Amino acid sequence: MNIRIKLPSIMAIAAASATFLLAGCSGEAQEQKAPPPPLVQVYEVGADDQTVVRHFVARVDALSTVDLSFQVAGRINQLADRQGVVVPEGELLAALDPQDYDLALKQSEASFRKAKSDFERGKQLQNDNYISQSEFDALETAYENAELAVENAGINIEYTELHAPFDALITNRLVEKFSYVQPNQSVLRVQNINYLRVHVNVPEQLMRYAVEENPVYQAYLEDEDGNLISGDDGKPVTLSYLEHKTEINTSTQTYQVTFKLPRLEHLDLLPGMVLTARIVVANPIGPVGLWVPVSAVDTSGSEDFAVWRLEGDKVVYHPVTVGLIRDDKAQVTAGLEAGMRLVAAGTDSLQDGMTVREFNKEKPVL
Repeated sequence: MNIRIKLPSIMAIAAASATFLLAGCSGEAQEQKAPPPPLVQVYEVGADDQTVVRHFVARVDALSTVDLSFQVAGRINQLADRQGVVVPEGELLAALDPQDYDLALKQSEASFRKAKSDFERGKQLQNDNYISQSEFDALETAYENAELAVENAGINIEYTELHAPFDALITNRLVEKFSYVQPNQSVLRVQNINYLRVHVNVPEQLMRYAVEENPVYQAYLEDEDGNLISGDDGKPVTLSYLEHKTEINTSTQTYQVTFKLPRLEHLDLLPGMVLTARIVVANPIGPVGLWVPVSAVDTSGSEDFAVWRLEGDKVVYHPVTVGLIRDDKAQVTAGLEAGMRLVAAGTDSLQDGMTVREFNKEKPVL
């Protein structure tokens, strides 16, 4: 028996088969080309921690700066020959030619010996009633004045020398050697660097911490590389509160707080140097909140501020209230709890309910 199949029927069957095969291949291709879930960096919200690190310009200054002068006139025959060196307490800094004052002392001593002899003889004469009371009183007064003259002459000799009143850094010679100076004319400018003062201008909202009996901050100094300056024992040097000004700087709205810095033998810190002060505040002013990276806060959605909360492998759009923003961290005052896991980076293309993959540096996902 001959079966005849019409050509159009064969072509229709072939076309249907081809369509089915193409559809199957297309589905497999789509499954193979589907993009993997996006990688996100995850941040776990910790307990309430308001520790804030602030950096300020710090100016180093001496504890005191003193202009030294002689209390008597004379010609300088000794003078510190080097500036910028530290002279130990008690060492000679400058001296006047003492010749005139030595002569004055000898003269006063001679006058004293005569007045003393006259006074001793006058006592005997008075006892014998050879002189009146007024004459004896004159002899006694002359004796006392002569004694004072000797004492004054001795003091003037002491005044011909200038000694370091403390471990003194010689900052400036104000006169030259062999010059003649008058009493109270400044000769040397020295600074007390047993301790150094560090001046920091802090904003008014942090000012109250400066005067607390038990401050909730720590102050340190940083070098030019941002490293903490260490003491002779190798530990970071802590600045201690010394004083503060109560007058505000109207142009910057800051107050000057002065800290005390121990003198460091291994570090050449001099008055006038400018460094960076690192102040770590454990409890800054403001509402209590949880701190998260600024990159975790999304401002592009329907709410003013939101985060992307992780529930398993899916993200949920989560509105929050943001308070302070400091040092790349945002203070969330409402909407978060400790232990929540948030997307800390890669929030640009997220959608509510989207599946994501957590980025792991130790086990990178390709």
